[in-house]
Amino acid sequence: MQNHQAEFAGTIQSLVRALAICERTGEPLSDVADRLRMPAPAQRILKAAVGAGSLGDPAWAGQLADMAAASSAFLQGLGGRSAFASLLDLGVLTRAPLRSSVGAVSEGVVGAVNAEGQARPVSRMSLSGDVLAAQQADAIIVLSREVVENSSAASQAFVSRQLRRSVAQALDVGFFDRLITSSTPTFAATANHVSDLKQMLDAVNGGAGRLAWIAAPDVANSISLLNDGRGGASPEGLSEFLGLPFAVSPGIAAGTLILLDGDRVLADIESLGVDTSRFTTLQMNDEPTMDATTPTATAVVSLWQTNSVAIKISALFGAVAGTDDAIAVLTDVAWPPIVSG
Repeated sequence: MQNHQAEFAGTIQSLVRALAICERTGEPLSDVADRLRMPAPAQRILKAAVGAGSLGDPAWAGQLADMAAASSAFLQGLGGRSAFASLLDLGVLTRAPLRSSVGAVSEGVVGAVNAEGQARPVSRMSLSGDVLAAQQADAIIVLSREVVENSSAASQAFVSRQLRRSVAQALDVGFFDRLITSSTPTFAATANHVSDLKQMLDAVNGGAGRLAWIAAPDVANSISLLNDGRGGASPEGLSEFLGLPFAVSPGIAAGTLILLDGDRVLADIESLGVDTSRFTTLQMNDEPTMDATTPTATAVVSLWQTNSVAIKISALFGAVAGTDDAIAVLTDVAWPPIVSG
């Protein structure tokens, strides 16, 4: 039986390589695909991407069957780098279609057995809903042109890893920015981690959902050192804490721990878009100051002068909490490790 996951595994980095070469040489995408003898899925995508649209637009690219399959393979290959993608892939989060009206049950219907002729009670079902709007998360990385265009296994593995790291963080930043609102229950941590955890569980646990923890890296470090029988949590990736999935994400602020009920959080990641540029000037900073609100002059780097290529991977995603108590946030976590005597 053909392994479709393996067939599409390297498609995204193949597209990046082809787009970078095409921009340098001016060749049509279809000619580059033939000359480089790229894998069949990449060839079909490159030959389809003519005139009518651009692979840089995730909404347009997502309409290509091969691009949808390549996006799925790439996202599943993120591993534990993205808490959002990991919990979605595990089925903890409730997957729902983007651009649709969604609702969540906040009070279940209660059934009853009654004798003939007796009234049958009807309990109220409260629904709260929102539209699962499509958001776009952009991940931009800069690599030397030689690395991007190199066809060796080592070079392609390096490019693939950098793409996954950047996309994972962009998705998590967008996911939590969309999910956490002013109405989200938020607590300040104390020195008593048991009391803090109990407070979060009381706020979210209804006894019928799928709970999961998401921690900032520094909080994950502290939890992994809680030597009190409730550990088992890893300081990175995906593990367990209190018998629940435990994900680590650099996409949330330091000192933050999140508990969510996946039955009441609706989300999806729909498609990817790929674009490259060799003639851009960028501010090489994780927190750029040249924004539209309060622009501050700073040094920029010319990619053409440094023989570099900027790669942008865009992802369409959506996330919404069906109820206010679907998620709780604990801030300023600084629990000391517990050393057994």
